[in-house]
Amino acid sequence: MRDRNLYPKGAAKRDEILRVTLEIFGREGERATTLRRVAGESGISLTGLMHYFASKDDLLTEVLRAGDEAAEARYRAPGAESDPGEFLARSLTANTANSPRVRLYVTLAAASIDPAHPAHAYFRKRFALLRDGIAEHVVSEQGEGRAAPGLDPRFAASALIAASDGIQLQWLSDPSIDMAAHIRRVWRALLA
Repeated sequence: MRDRNLYPKGAAKRDEILRVTLEIFGREGERATTLRRVAGESGISLTGLMHYFASKDDLLTEVLRAGDEAAEARYRAPGAESDPGEFLARSLTANTANSPRVRLYVTLAAASIDPAHPAHAYFRKRFALLRDGIAEHVVSEQGEGRAAPGLDPRFAASALIAASDGIQLQWLSDPSIDMAAHIRRVWRALLA
């Protein structure tokens, strides 16, 4: 997005575009999710859409970023679950009702290995923030005697993220998998 300081009407239109994009992606997949189609279903011209998003890949990345911003707000809310393993498990439970978002996440995660892809910087930052937050939690748990003292916090963080991403990929192929249960079990094993 070119301008994060939108007026309320512009912010509402941007939110609508992101919602419509995920709906189209969910119905018809990545190839059918074109800027022209998103513009048409959002009631905006292609030029108007490109005022908000420079490319389709930029738009798809912003759909994920918006979801992450909402999840972070829930995580930081007073009284929210502060254990990152449990928070991820609950997020994965919510994802079972939003398979288009999971498919978009997995699709862009794979595309992001190309440094030129708009999602590359997004995923690098996302993974760094997650690793830092989870590692900080592990250090705190070690200080309280609730995590193994010899556990490498950075390893635990990377392993939890890998388990979360991997179980989502498996779930797309087999929706009978209980993603939250897997993550809870991995998290307990890491901390033990």
